[in-house]
Amino acid sequence: MKVAIIVGVLGALAVSRALAEEPATSAEFYVAADGSDTNPGTKTQPFWTLEAARDAIRALKRSEGLPLGGLTVWIRGGGYYRAQTFELTVEDSGTAQAPITYRNYPGEQPRLTGGKQITGFKRIDDAASAARLDAAARDNVLHADLKAQGITDFGELSSRGFGRPITPAGLELFFQDKPMPLARWPNDDWAKIAAVPEGEGGFNYEGDRPRRWLCAEDVWVHGYWTWDWAESYEKVESINTETREIRTRPPHGVYGYSPGRRYYALNLLEELDQPGEWYLDRSTGLLYFWPPRPLQEGTALVSMLGEPLVSMREVSHVTLRGLTLECTRGAAIQMLGGTHNLIAGCTLRNIGTVAINIEGGTENGVIACDIYQSGEGALILSGG
Repeated sequence: MKVAIIVGVLGALAVSRALAEEPATSAEFYVAADGSDTNPGTKTQPFWTLEAARDAIRALKRSEGLPLGGLTVWIRGGGYYRAQTFELTVEDSGTAQAPITYRNYPGEQPRLTGGKQITGFKRIDDAASAARLDAAARDNVLHADLKAQGITDFGELSSRGFGRPITPAGLELFFQDKPMPLARWPNDDWAKIAAVPEGEGGFNYEGDRPRRWLCAEDVWVHGYWTWDWAESYEKVESINTETREIRTRPPHGVYGYSPGRRYYALNLLEELDQPGEWYLDRSTGLLYFWPPRPLQEGTALVSMLGEPLVSMREVSHVTLRGLTLECTRGAAIQMLGGTHNLIAGCTLRNIGTVAINIEGGTENGVIACDIYQSGEGALILSGG
């Protein structure tokens, strides 16, 4: 996992004050999961989408201007499934005397989710697929047809890791608000490179486990190929079971492959052999899953949105407070330029790339956020 974090240390008093002080706003709009965008956005008749509240603020600015003391958009609890980025631009800015805040309604937790819930899991009824599984797993692994649920964009697994550009992740599976691991071997340990043959892009393995993978079409390996601080995911191009050699597609393992270094193989239906593991057959759209708990005890979600959940471009004097942003293939929040913006007391989890990316601008910040299960890092701050 590539992590780029620059941390600014704020005094405890400043942090607590920033979180405790509430802006003395003189205007407000409301958003609720059961609202309607034809409503006026009041507490009793809330909007349904963040876009409706944003557009109402734009209209207010054109007609009357922002009120002294600013404006708050109160977002009621519940799930808000995002099929596109919530975009704020320069015209959505507040001012020093009239800041704009998007925040949770007191005591409630709104969740901006870049994914879809999956239902319809059932036992495997295809003999060929069942035969690829360990006998002990066949009665535990379920499958769901994603195409039948309107999901056809699966994204692609891509070479990522140290020195690689940050790109949106492929589809991922989450259950009980936790990321589920792709089916892999070994399960909880690492294999070791036995030797490195001449030529670029290959290594020898020990044993005969890869004989089971010859029907697999999209095998990947993840390893610390030469140094313990440089890892990457690489697509397997071929497996030679006679010479016990795995060859990968370019760009190959970062710094090449070295004997004795650790790796594991993943994205293998044949290795779906313990609770929590999953595999997606991209040709059929069938998602295979061994639930770690009964399905009725949680919600199965797959990530869909490859763009940021929230984009703030040249925005100023805007605060996001007390929100949960989750289950996306891309970033949670991208802030480009602007000034005096704040991300405060938010939870960002199950993010495909970087949770918060702030580029340029001045006096923008992140305070008291919980960030975890983020694929390529927590926070990037640059410039300003």
